[in-house]
Amino acid sequence: MEEKSAHVRCNEYAVVDTSALLVNNAVQYLQGYRCFTVPKVIQEVKTLRHRAGAEVLLDAKVLDVVEVAKDCLREVLEAAKKSGDITSLSETDLEVLALALQLKRQGCDPLLVTDDYTVQNLASRFKIRCSSIKAKGIEKRIRWRYRCTACAKVYYKFLEECPICGHKLKREVAGHEDL
Repeated sequence: MEEKSAHVRCNEYAVVDTSALLVNNAVQYLQGYRCFTVPKVIQEVKTLRHRAGAEVLLDAKVLDVVEVAKDCLREVLEAAKKSGDITSLSETDLEVLALALQLKRQGCDPLLVTDDYTVQNLASRFKIRCSSIKAKGIEKRIRWRYRCTACAKVYYKFLEECPICGHKLKREVAGHEDL
């Protein structure tokens, strides 16, 4: 599989995550878009039927697999830590978000196609448009906080453990923001 640069001229571009390739009508849904994804998304498509759908998009040159810029990946990772979304995002999710950010920085307004609410939540912080295929999509952005399971101290950024007592932290909703 040939990997390409995501530097493009923009019309209607979409960045797709794994969930977008796992639906039966992915080809129809993505029709009219020039689509991009990261290598890890293709690796996550396991079943023969879904792989065939991805191959159709790749062969038709509708879907390009590209490497993400390291600076965009770092920025997404920092934003995920700050927002509290980091605990629910995989490496693939972070790379997909970074690719959407990379295209946005190049002057595009990419549509991020994902059914993952956490991906949508973090994308909203970068003002990246999102669309779901099967799910409804988010209507509000969630702010997270972390509460120590032992001493109940609250933190507003992700930490592995409580710096006061060393116990595990539990993520909980701190509030909602309108999009």
